[in-house]
Amino acid sequence: MKKTHRLGLVLWRGGLLLAFGYAAFDRVRALLSFADPELEFAVAILWTGILFVLLSVIVERFHDAKGEREASE
Repeated sequence: MKKTHRLGLVLWRGGLLLAFGYAAFDRVRALLSFADPELEFAVAILWTGILFVLLSVIVERFHDAKGEREASE
């Protein structure tokens, strides 16, 4: 894959994640409008951490599956 393609994919995915993250953060702020801003921020960080753990497990599984396919060939 060319460097420009890789850069384009990184920017595209980064923009998508940024937009999704902001929308999720805004939704959490709307749901927790009765709470302190510190609690809103803490819940947003908690969900971000959960999302990163889930994504890392998915990426690891893809890498493992690719290794298993290559080993079976």
